[in-house]
Formats: sequence, C-alpha cells, structure tokens
Amino acid sequence: MNANDPPERQDLGKAWNPTESERSDRRRMREVLGINAAGIDVVLRLRHQMIALQARVRQLETELAMWEAGQNTRLLRHRETCFEASWQEMTDSEKRS
Repeated sequence: MNANDPPERQDLGKAWNPTESERSDRRRMREVLGINAAGIDVVLRLRHQMIALQARVRQLETELAMWEAGQNTRLLRHRETCFEASWQEMTDSEKRS
C-alpha cells in the first residue's frame, strides 16, 4: 500500500482489482470531471498506451545499458591488446639493437 494510491486501493480489507479500479475511474471522470462516455474511453485508451510505452522505454533503457556495458568491455580488451602489441614492439626493437 502506498499513501499515494487512490482511496479504493488503500482499503486493507480488499485486494486491488483493476476492473473495479477502472469502473471507479470512469465514475469519477463522469461525475467529478464531467467527461462524457466517449471522452472517458479516449482517456483510458491513452492511459493504457502510455503505460505500455513507459514499459517499452524501461526495456530499451535496460537493453541500451547492457549494450553499452558490452561496448565498454570490448573497448577495454582492444586497449589491452594494443598496449600489449606496442609493448611487444618495444621489447622486439630492444632485442635487435
């Protein structure tokens, strides 16, 4: 339970029911905000789309973080390889001298 949850979610005696919550939201939009049925359908559809898009953004952020971590790992390996190669060149040139 979160203090910011709507009152219907704060009732400790009931489990939260998304269908009941949507019914309550529809009633509140109609009675308190004065939105007609078509407007309520649009608001709820847009809310569902926004929730889906937020989930997709979180997924893409996770994928990007994983990709960046992989890129950093490859970059470190490349630098180590280059350093080792330059070190080998230095020791080979000293042996020839």
